[in-house]
Amino acid sequence: MTPTRPCQYCLSLQQGSVFADFDIDDNGYVSLVRISFDGYGCCGLEDATRKMDAESSRKLIEWVESNNVSQDAMRAVLKKYFNENKDVIWEDALADYALL
Repeated sequence: MTPTRPCQYCLSLQQGSVFADFDIDDNGYVSLVRISFDGYGCCGLEDATRKMDAESSRKLIEWVESNNVSQDAMRAVLKKYFNENKDVIWEDALADYALL
């Protein structure tokens, strides 16, 4: 986390071409607060995205905390979440970076 990009977790995706910043609420639900794409810029989302479901939130937190983030199961959770929120995230950028 940097002072200009406050978040709980910052994930580097697609070989460093996409950075996704996530927060966790008091109930343990994960939500995306911003996502930046090379060639597109930064999509600030504030409170626009819906939260991940409880099971997906638990899994993502577990994977990040254990530093076990490069696995197919995590990609599936993130793709599902991005699909659920493509109406507020730049859908063309998500598609170009194969995140849908």
